[in-house]
Amino acid sequence: MLFTKIRLSALLLIALTAVNVEAQKLWSLDECLDYALENNLSLKQNRLNIKQAEVNLEEAKFRRYPNLNGSINNSYNFGRSIDPLTNANVQRNSANLRFGLSTGVVLFNGFQIHNSIQQQRHLVYASLFDEQVAKNNIGMNIANAYLQVLFAKELVTINTELVASTQLQLERAEKYFEAGRVAESAVLEMKAQMANDNLALVNAKNQELMARVTLFQLLELSPDSNDVKKPEFDTVPDAGVFSSGQLLSLYQNKAPELKAAEVRMQASNYGWKVAKGAYSPRLSLGADIGTLFSDQAVSPNYGQTQYYQQYYDINGNPIIQVPVPNVTGTETTPFGEQWNNNFGQTVALSLTVPIFNNYSAKAGVKRAEIGYQNAVLNKQITDLTISRDVTQAYNEYVAAKARYEASKASFEAQEKSLEFARKRFDALLLSDVEYRLIRNNWVTAKSNLTQAKYELMFRFKIIDFYKNGTIYPELR
Repeated sequence: MLFTKIRLSALLLIALTAVNVEAQKLWSLDECLDYALENNLSLKQNRLNIKQAEVNLEEAKFRRYPNLNGSINNSYNFGRSIDPLTNANVQRNSANLRFGLSTGVVLFNGFQIHNSIQQQRHLVYASLFDEQVAKNNIGMNIANAYLQVLFAKELVTINTELVASTQLQLERAEKYFEAGRVAESAVLEMKAQMANDNLALVNAKNQELMARVTLFQLLELSPDSNDVKKPEFDTVPDAGVFSSGQLLSLYQNKAPELKAAEVRMQASNYGWKVAKGAYSPRLSLGADIGTLFSDQAVSPNYGQTQYYQQYYDINGNPIIQVPVPNVTGTETTPFGEQWNNNFGQTVALSLTVPIFNNYSAKAGVKRAEIGYQNAVLNKQITDLTISRDVTQAYNEYVAAKARYEASKASFEAQEKSLEFARKRFDALLLSDVEYRLIRNNWVTAKSNLTQAKYELMFRFKIIDFYKNGTIYPELR
């Protein structure tokens, strides 16, 4: 009967506490993970890094194709200059307008273009794997924070029940004191216990608040208007029987950080090939077309014929008369006529053989070699880190499972002890001090079991992550 009253009082206290709380959105763990995938700022940065890598790849691909450039050059010459029409050295002012269209393509450059494309393609792959790593890290942090909120909420529930229980015991002690059945010290001791239980409840609520703040800061949301759903756990999940070696083998086949290190190593190898291509001759083909308009290009103006020029043979006999045009002046040759007259085309095949380039090619190769060696070391470090983390996760899961089983057995024993003590206490066969000691042992066992349960659930999440390569079910 007393236990039922305690339960009802605890529920009533929780309900009264929640009256003034604004309506909050309740989040499940899956909803938290989905929201983070869409809105996390770090993940958005990773997506931008992927786009940037894809742009670099497209740029490398287009280097295989010819370029095409147009040009217009308007110039004014003063004093002595070269006549663009006659190439003569003249002393006069002139205005010139040039038009050009040029193209060029690299036919061979030591396979630098091909190797550059492969390098950028592997860097795109690395960016995609980096995004998966970021997703996993954020997901694990959110899962841990979510379970910490649930753990803190259970502590609040436990301490709320304790406050309600102590309140009933205090009221009973006061009645017994008024009836002369117990000394005043019993009432004072219960008041002291009530103060301690209230303090424990305040600490539990503060812990729950800080846990919610941590979770919703990860989600970049306000903890005031958001809370978590409390799922029903019928059983604690079990990862089954396996060894750390089996777990490591499973994760190595799926680990995105390991794949990122591998493709970066391959990208560095292609970068080394690109650098070595600087030693190779370069063969390129180019072509251009152009024309010119100049104010120095003039055409004569003709009037009516004034006279005829008489031509004679070697004997002095007249042969023919040729009309001589009457040039009355000049004018600038029209634009269309100059466009056709000055139109020219050029095709060129160029071969460049590197002989000495101030150590730049050799330095580039050495830098690429160092970059490749660094990528190899980074892959080895990643291998060791994964091996260490997986082994540690396995041992922590085994320890958490054993701790949960021991805490469960301890709680069951303490619960039986408390039930028996409650009956003796109600029958006045057990003192307040003895009952509080047994009850405190029950509280400790209950708290230990709750902590062990959520720790085991988090360790299970980590094991499940290493088995599947991701914490997100939809990405498996």
